[in-house]
Amino acid sequence: MQKQIQGIMGKIGIKELFEIPYGKLQGNTVLATNERENLTVSQLLKSAEYLIKFIKNNFAVDEYRYSITIIYLKSVQLVLNNRKAEKPNKEDAHIIIDVMQEIADIHAKNIGEKKFNKEIATSLNCLVEILL
Repeated sequence: MQKQIQGIMGKIGIKELFEIPYGKLQGNTVLATNERENLTVSQLLKSAEYLIKFIKNNFAVDEYRYSITIIYLKSVQLVLNNRKAEKPNKEDAHIIIDVMQEIADIHAKNIGEKKFNKEIATSLNCLVEILL
């Protein structure tokens, strides 16, 4: 099972995230990589801020799936600023992944990108099933 988890983490480029000691995040800390580029704490904070604004401007935030995603993104911001936050439960994690895929598909330029988004969402959903 550990090899499955490592394979999924490698596929989506988040292996580095689990190697960082709690409370040691800095703006230039690398959280993930895809062989070509790195994702840093600063970049993820900007992305979380953008996603919160995007959801508020484009979706009904009183709908559970969008409100839980906003709460999760705010939790991500807390963790990236070395504070504690609650983790989503398994059901909410799947909802959050679906919303993120929906947003990624809206931004996709072609069917190939949408297919890639689905692969990533499927990998993340498998990871949720294994870890939660």
